[in-house]
This record gives sequence, C-alpha cells and structure tokens, in this order.
Amino acid sequence: MKRSFIFTKVFLMVAVFSLSAAAQFPLKIPKIKAEKPKTEQPKPENNSSTAAPTDRQPKTSNSKQVYDFEPLPAAPVFLKNTVYVQAEMSRTYWKMPKESDYTSWVPKLRFSIYYDWKQPVNYAAEYSHPDGSLWFSEVLESGIRDNERIISFQSSRETFGQMLETKASVATGTYGVKIINKNTNETVFQGKFKVGKFLRPYSERTPNRFAFFVDHDWVLPFAYVGFHFSNFIYQNENVGGFPVVASVWLKGDVQDEELEAQLFYQGKQIAVKRFGRTDGRFWADRISEFAAIAPEPPVWKLWNFEWENFRFDNGGTFNRENYPNAHYADQNPGEYTVKILRRGAPLRELKFTVLPDGRLDGGDAGKQIFLPYHKILVPAKVTGNTEKWNPAAWKTEAFYGNPLTGISLQ
Repeated sequence: MKRSFIFTKVFLMVAVFSLSAAAQFPLKIPKIKAEKPKTEQPKPENNSSTAAPTDRQPKTSNSKQVYDFEPLPAAPVFLKNTVYVQAEMSRTYWKMPKESDYTSWVPKLRFSIYYDWKQPVNYAAEYSHPDGSLWFSEVLESGIRDNERIISFQSSRETFGQMLETKASVATGTYGVKIINKNTNETVFQGKFKVGKFLRPYSERTPNRFAFFVDHDWVLPFAYVGFHFSNFIYQNENVGGFPVVASVWLKGDVQDEELEAQLFYQGKQIAVKRFGRTDGRFWADRISEFAAIAPEPPVWKLWNFEWENFRFDNGGTFNRENYPNAHYADQNPGEYTVKILRRGAPLRELKFTVLPDGRLDGGDAGKQIFLPYHKILVPAKVTGNTEKWNPAAWKTEAFYGNPLTGISLQ
C-alpha cells in the first residue's frame, strides 16, 4: 500500500511538470497535406438558385422584370383603337310608317378610355350626314370597366331607341362622327365611317329589306401583339410567366374550328394552336354586324391567339414547373412570325421583334396611338385570296379617317 501511494504521487508530479513545460514551450506540429479523393460534384436540384438550365427552366439566366405596372393617368387617355361604329337596324322606317320590312339604320358607337375614374367623365357624340350637316347627337353611357382602368362608353339604349323612331336613315355614304368630353367641351375624336348595304336573300317581295353595314376593310392590315389586361391589374404583385397574345382582324363568317395559328422564331416553328387542343386558346374579341345567310357577309372579327408554351418570364414569381417546354420571349430576342390558316389555307401573316432588352418593338407607327398593357401595333399581311376586300382602304379610312403615318402595309 505504501509503495502504491508513493508511485501515484510521483506520477502526478510528473504529469503536472509536463503540462507546465508544454505551456512554456509549445510544440509546433507540421501540417500534413492530404489529397482529397476525386469525387463527382453533386448536381444542384431544380429549385436551387444555382441550378443549371433544364427543360423545366428558362434557357438563359436573364430573369429581370421587363414590364412593370403602368401608372394610371391623372387625366383620361382616349384609346383611339377602341372606337367602333356599327349600323344598328330596324325593320321599320319612321318616314314610311305604313310600310313593312322597310329597313332603316342608325349608328351605334362604342369606345374606351384609360383612366382611374377618380372624377366622373361624361361624353357625347355628334353624327353628321354625308353633306356635313348635323344629323343628331346623343349622350353616351359608361359600360364595362376592367378593374377600374379601362372604361367603356357606348350609345345609350334609351336614346338609341328614340333615334330609330325619329332619325333613322335608309341612305348609304360616308358619315361623320365627333366625340366630345362634356366636362371640358373638348373634341377628343373626329372621324368618318362609310356605310354600305345589300339586299337580304329571299327579299323578292320586300324590295326595301336591306342589310346596312359599316365598311371595316381598313382594319385587315393591322394586328396587335401584347398581353391580356389581367396580367397587369395587381399593382402589388410581381407577376410573370404570362402568355403573349396576337390579335388579327379576319373578314367573313369565320368559325373557330376552322383556324390554326402557327408561331415561328427565327424561321423555326416553336408553337401551334388548333381548335380543340389544350396547347393554347383563341377567341373573337370584337365582332361587327352579322348578316345571316348572306353569300359573302361583310363581317369583321378581331381574333386573339395565344400559345400555352409561349410566354414572358418577366422576372416574375410563378411556377415554372407548370411550363416545362416554355419558350420565353423576353429571354430570346429576335424576330417572330405568326401565320394564321383557315382550313389549312394561308390567311394572315405578321411579324414582330423582341429587342435585346426583352421588350416588344412597337416601331414608330404604334406610338401614334396609346395601347395599354404594353401592346404594340404591327402590320398584318393578307396572304389568302378568300377574303374580298379593298387593299387601299387603310390609306384613307384607317381609324375612321385618321390614318397613321410611317407604316407600310400590304
């Protein structure tokens, strides 16, 4: 026991001395470089910010916000391209009350303004005969509002009925229209519209049973490219991934099941939309007078086409996984071509350009009219021969006698 105690005491004294010496004279141990085994780098997952491009993501790293929300104007902005005049008909003529099936007509007007509607605005319209004399005037009523930004005005139904009974005409020719802001007495638009007519089928016993219409051949060489207003109505959200809409005017009794919209980028087809498929959609937005069972009905429709996988990224917060094969226009600048076919035959062709900064190139002509929600105006080439129309009408009749300058149309 005594030896064990002495041995333990000596051991403790040596340990204390060793620790004290180590503190006074630290030892430097050389670092040994060990080679790391070569291993394959792990691939980042698709939801990583450093993920490599895949079919589920844009092909480039450019994801900036190209288009922002437009500030609402303090004063109403008149939308020139929304002016639309039609001939509303009645089967009676107020000057011939005893005659049946004696067709007469009055103009029916609608247009829109871009405004936040903080202060109500009132508009009136004046119409003139082909000789320039005043025909009649009417106070317009406000219509549909797109989230309080696009406010539509149209002929009052009450006034409209009164005009049919007291002012309706049976004559054709070029009539005048003037739109006045009643708050300021300012004339915001002045133009003219051409009215034609044709004898309705099976009218042998009713020689005065005509169909009157406003000639809109001037719209055919114009097209629009842009976005639906619903993508830009939420001011506090950074929304992206919205589809591009191409709008073209087509003449005649065209049905949606007859149409096909092909989209090309730098000469290569990247998308196609046909009726009944889920790869996009198209719809008729504005339709002029429709004359049933007419041999060549003078009907003009503004058709809108969009493709499921042709979109603007716009740096937005959207689920890109929903569009695994999407072509993002703002990340792929260059020339795009849209071809519209009817029953497989060419009908319309339009081209537009995406600039290097990702914006749509509207050109100088488009700047002459204000188009909200970042739309642009582009020429549309009539490529088919199924539509009988006046190719020179746009030169003098465009936008109801207010043609644009610096644009070449075919």
